Amino acid sequence: MKNVFGKQESLKLYNEKGDLVYKFHTDSDGYWCEITYDDKGNQLTFKDSKGYWCEHTYDDKGNELTYKNSNGRWYEYTYDDKDNELTFKDSKGKLRGFDIPEYTMEELTKIVGEEFKIKK
Repeated sequence: MKNVFGKQESLKLYNEKGDLVYKFHTDSDGYWCEITYDDKGNQLTFKDSKGYWCEHTYDDKGNELTYKNSNGRWYEYTYDDKDNELTFKDSKGKLRGFDIPEYTMEELTKIVGEEFKIKK
């Protein structure tokens, strides 16, 4: 889409449920950007007139799984069944891993040194 009027313009498209799925914006200087979204409102893609782009992927619950862009940057996430972040790694060498054990009440009692009771 080209800015023929020399002013700021925007175009938004929605799916049949009313969710924003596409946005195009241009300004009076000729800069433009284009963004796509999934049906949960998560940004899928971005690209602009300067050649920059990025892409995201998500799981069925809307948790971000991957990101990559035209500058070579990327990252990845993993999650447990309760949507807690388990791992993160990226193109700059950062790495996080979470291994949070699940304890029984008996094990917690031994660790903390006092008995846990569930109030009813």
